[in-house]
Amino acid sequence: MTGRHDTERLLVAVLASAGFAAGVVALTTAASAASRPSVRVSHACYQLAQKGTVHGSGFDPSAHWTAKLDGKAFGNGTTSSAGTITANFGVPSHLRKGSTGEDSYKLVVREGKHSASATFLVTHLSASFSPAGGNLSTLKVSFSLLGWGRGGTLYLHYVNPNGTVRLTRALGSAGGACGHLVTSLEKLFPFTPTVGKWTLQFDKNPSYRAITVPRVGIRYKIS
Repeated sequence: MTGRHDTERLLVAVLASAGFAAGVVALTTAASAASRPSVRVSHACYQLAQKGTVHGSGFDPSAHWTAKLDGKAFGNGTTSSAGTITANFGVPSHLRKGSTGEDSYKLVVREGKHSASATFLVTHLSASFSPAGGNLSTLKVSFSLLGWGRGGTLYLHYVNPNGTVRLTRALGSAGGACGHLVTSLEKLFPFTPTVGKWTLQFDKNPSYRAITVPRVGIRYKIS
């Protein structure tokens, strides 16, 4: 049985293909290379252009590896003396044409006769409602929020034209790996708004703060 290595080796590799960001590979020792090859990514869902990390183990030691993302060349490097891989990468910077707001990608790593794969999702931070207009006294809309991260309650703050909050309402909890929420139909304004430009701010803070991060603001003019 191979004993545990006491040394650590760092190598540099570049991940660059199809407009995706380059990354730096930090290769570290881990379990015996005799194990079955496997790879995993640092998150199940990423925001556009976010940095990610892929970890691999069970490959041949000190061997050349290549990576493909959805079948396109994505990066390469050399495994550690323990047959492991740790590589940083940039996720796609835009959603696919026709995307509904959440795209799935498959990352495949090959080394010699070995291969392993992992999947992850890519989304973007957004908030919207539909229908977009109508008689405010009767208008009911469905709020759709994407990319807010797993778990946690999403809030809508109604900020009146003078910049102060009029009302905060809880919309529900973000679900799934990316943190999405689609509400049932409800009144866009649960009160009678004054004339002027209102801001509908969406975030995860139960108390309104104009500088909350992350947040999405929608301007709505009442005339």
